[in-house]
Amino acid sequence: PLHASIQEHCRKIGFDNLAPIIWYKIANACFESSSRGSFLGKPYEPNGIVKNDIEYILFQRKAGGYRKPSPEARLLSIISEGNQKEWFRQIWDIKGASTREHPAPYPLELAERLVRMFSFAGDTILDPFGGTGTTSLAAARWGRNSISIEIEEKYYLMEVERFAHQANQSRLF
Repeated sequence: PLHASIQEHCRKIGFDNLAPIIWYKIANACFESSSRGSFLGKPYEPNGIVKNDIEYILFQRKAGGYRKPSPEARLLSIISEGNQKEWFRQIWDIKGASTREHPAPYPLELAERLVRMFSFAGDTILDPFGGTGTTSLAAARWGRNSISIEIEEKYYLMEVERFAHQANQSRLF
């Protein structure tokens, strides 16, 4: 499996593998299936295909000490007790995003959790696969800066449009 290969490669180059999060996105099945049915194979017979309805969210850490954010950044980045309990579980059940506009989308809620869990206010988030800008939007909504890299012009333009729309409606800017 790809996630295991990535973890092994990262370990070989000196990163510490941390426990992954398993994103259970079963609610996304209706977006991925071309028909209304959700069963792959012949109904009620052996040898059906197991539906791939999870994603691994992998965490790698450089060896060494932890950084020391300012007291202000720490205060602005506090996670509530309820969110702490829910977010730091290893299995997340978050409804998936539609694949109609992008082949590998993920919901804003997922990006917001990760941004808040692993960065402080004022930090810069790098997304080397920017897509339609979900990670950058999450970063902006929670007081982080972001750098988004996207090579497909149509997705870049969707990201620009998405930010323009949010800027007109919300507390983003």
